[in-house]
This record gives sequence, structure tokens and C-alpha cells, in this order.
Amino acid sequence: MTNLIHAHFARLRRAPVFWLAAAVAAGAGLCLEFIQNAWLAILPPACCAVVFSLFFGAEYADGTIRNKLAAGRSRTEIYMSVLAASILVMWLFLALSSPRIILTARHNTYGHYTPGEAALAAAAVMLSSAAVAAVLAALCMLVHRRAVLALALVFLVLGGILLGALVWSEIASYGSSYMLQIDEDALNSVVRNYDADELLRLGLAEWVYVPPGKPPAMLAFAGRLLPVVQALQALDKDTGVPMAWDVPLWSLGEIALTTALGLALFKRKDIR
Repeated sequence: MTNLIHAHFARLRRAPVFWLAAAVAAGAGLCLEFIQNAWLAILPPACCAVVFSLFFGAEYADGTIRNKLAAGRSRTEIYMSVLAASILVMWLFLALSSPRIILTARHNTYGHYTPGEAALAAAAVMLSSAAVAAVLAALCMLVHRRAVLALALVFLVLGGILLGALVWSEIASYGSSYMLQIDEDALNSVVRNYDADELLRLGLAEWVYVPPGKPPAMLAFAGRLLPVVQALQALDKDTGVPMAWDVPLWSLGEIALTTALGLALFKRKDIR
């Protein structure tokens, strides 16, 4: 199977679309360092979906799969090589687009990550991105029409990101926060004209910690299933949402389930 993975990357290195997509991912990561526009984070996974559809999706049209089967390669080897190559490409795009987030402990309003938390966050993000790659690889091996595959991958990635953002915004609303508490004796017409900084300076107000709430069970379950939310739970401490220790387990479960189902269907697929 190692030879098959090497063959995938040998073809990738000769594909201009791969280098173009890698440049876009790196450009998005560079812009994120200065612009801080969250929507730029959509570009790397979208580029990855395009590369998968144009590269792995061409296996049927080019007759590559038939040639591999004729050379004695098993369907399991073929499927697992595509899965491994997909995950490695996804991690490459992830590293290009977000080196600061993945490789350093991020400082934020709620303090900073300890080395252990930073390592757990990086592992969680890598596993959640691998779960996405597993789904995309399964579709590449099951859908033989390249145009249909390209649309399916792009819409799946963009839809997953938008849905994840909506779910995360709901979960974040239950996170911990700090509320400005003003001294009741100081609530008069004069004090109300002061801004928050002035009230704090005068000792008439203080920040009070509000502990995180517990989101509804269905919302928490949806958050565990969506890779985007899995990654945000590991990375985003600004919202005060505690890092969930079981997020990597959910990602591993999704990878195992998707791979088992995709491989079972690929073994039954009629390859002409």
C-alpha cells in the first residue's frame, strides 16, 4: 500500500491544480494573521475538496482503478491508500492555512494554553480534519462521475462549515463570560454617564465571572458530530467554552465508521 500512496503523491506533484490550491490555502493562512476574517477559513477546506474531486475523482475516468485491480492490488489496498493520501493532503493544507493556531499555544481573553492543552488542541484539530478527509475519500471512491463528485464535495464542505458555525454560535452562547456589576449605591444619574472603564477606575463596578451553562443535549450531540465544532471546541477559548476531552474520541469514531462503510460499499461497487 505504501507504493500506492507514493504513486498518489507523485501524480499530485505534477498537478498544477494541487500547487494552486496549496498557494490559496497558504495565502488564506497569511491573511488570517493580519485580517482576522473568519470567512477566510473556508478557503483551505474548499480547495481541498476541489483537489480531491479533480485528482482522486479522476481514478475512474482515467481507468486507474481498473489498472490497479488488474495488477493484483486488492480493493482494500486501493481504498486505504486513497484514504491515507486524503488525510495527508488535508493535514498539509491545514498546516499551510493555520500554522500559528496549530503549532503555538494561543493567548486569549481567558488566559493561554498550557503545553498539554496546546498538544490536545492540535491533536483534536488534526483528528477532526481527518474525519472530513475520510468522508471526502469515501465519496471519491464511490462516485464515478467527476462533475457530480466535484459539486458534492464542495457543497458538503461548505454546508458542513456553515452548519458547524451555526451550531457553534449556539453552544458558545452557553459559555462562561464576565459581566460588569455596578455598585447599587452608585446607580444615579451622574454615574450612568460614565463609561465602563471610568466606573472600574473609580471602584464603582467590577467584573464578575459567570460560569458556563449546559447546552441542551441535542445541541451538544450535534456539536460532537460536526468536525467544525469539534475543532472549535479545541481551539476557541475566547468564548469560555471548556475544552471537551472526548472530542478526539468522536473524531476517531467518525473516521472508523466512515471508513468501514465506504470500504464495504467500494468492495461491492461494479468497476467497469
